[in-house]
Amino acid sequence: IGITMGRDGHVLVVDAEDKAVVELDASGTLITSFGQEVLQRPTGIARDPARGRIFVADTHGDDIKVFADSGELLETWGASGDLPGQFNSPVHLWFADDRLYVTDTLNARVQVLDDQGEMLHSIGRRGLFVGNFVRPKGVTLDGDGNLYVVESYYDHLLIYDKQGRFLLPIGGAGQTAGKFFLPAGVWSDSNNRIYVADMMNGR
Repeated sequence: IGITMGRDGHVLVVDAEDKAVVELDASGTLITSFGQEVLQRPTGIARDPARGRIFVADTHGDDIKVFADSGELLETWGASGDLPGQFNSPVHLWFADDRLYVTDTLNARVQVLDDQGEMLHSIGRRGLFVGNFVRPKGVTLDGDGNLYVVESYYDHLLIYDKQGRFLLPIGGAGQTAGKFFLPAGVWSDSNNRIYVADMMNGR
């Protein structure tokens, strides 16, 4: 479900069914896997390259598990609930500027944590209007600090500024270019291009 760059040009892939994080080299050869003893249903993954830490969203554990690059579990952030710093089925992660962005899916919000796991603030709320959340999933930032969140239930990519103010919706339900059908993930590159996994449209 989740993928990110690891150490030494390796790739880290989250295998939700096998309850593991798999590390591959650049050619796709298995290096190692870890987390099987502690992960219940891992989904999202992000890495802090400066400190050599790997963050994994454990959806069924309602928490974020923090691993060293070696695969050792360092700590666990959060617990089940809807209070600040608690989670209800967290799914996707993005790490930038010492902040971890967590789509707290069934709490219909994105929580922003500092590099020690303390919640700084949350973005979005449950609702029926465009700009509200029902099933937020993928999350990413661009180079200006704008936040992009996939709202899968309403088939939108929603954009917020640094302060969490809603700026713009993209998409809507459909199969033509620019439309989505149950989108899931989102990712940004160094040129500020935004990529969306348009799941049920298979693209």
